[in-house]
Parts: sequence; C-alpha cells; structure tokens
Amino acid sequence: MKYYAKIISLNDDIEEEVVLSLGEKEICCFINSAPYALIEKNIYLVELSLSFLDEELISEVDCKTMSFNRIDESFSYEIIGFLSGNQLITDGVIFLEEFLFLDSKYVILKPDRISVSFL
Repeated sequence: MKYYAKIISLNDDIEEEVVLSLGEKEICCFINSAPYALIEKNIYLVELSLSFLDEELISEVDCKTMSFNRIDESFSYEIIGFLSGNQLITDGVIFLEEFLFLDSKYVILKPDRISVSFL
C-alpha cells in the first residue's frame, strides 16, 4: 500500500533501517529501495509490504482487536488484523497481501520485516 511517510530516524549502523511515521503510527522498516538520498524529517511517498524470509506465519484468531506490535528491537512485527480481499487491515495501516484461504477472517501474522520502497 502507498503512503506519505515522514522519516523519524535513519540508523547509522544499519543503513537499511528507517523509522517512519504514518500519522500516529511509527514503524521500523527495512529499506528495499531508495533511488535518492533520504533526509530525516522529510516526507516521502512510500510503498510498504510484508516480507517473510522463511515461511509465512499466519493463522486465524478469535480475537477481534487489531494490533500492530514490534518484536523487541528487530524488524519483526506481530500483527493482528482483518483480511478483506487482498487487503490486510490492521491498527492504523493497510497492507496489500493475498491470503485468500483466510479471506474475511481475523488473523495473526508475524512477518520477518516490513519492507519499504521509496517512490
């Protein structure tokens, strides 16, 4: 999904790490592509996607409370959201993902990282 996001911080030690603000939600992302120099506090058009490095960890849940929580200081997140068509609707963020076997259900998933491409 495409968003306008403000860069909160760039990591000096891990050059692919960026913390973005999407309004009230801050997300630590892995930079997939940035065809230009990035500047903290500037706003950019970005595209966010979920990345699973090994296998997709997703399952149906009974909980109907959406949440979006970072796991420790990693790129990983635990996300509870609602799948509708090709949209995963979470707490403040929507991802375009296709998990057709769980359509119209609440799910929990743990992507290894949230990737960002600067457009």
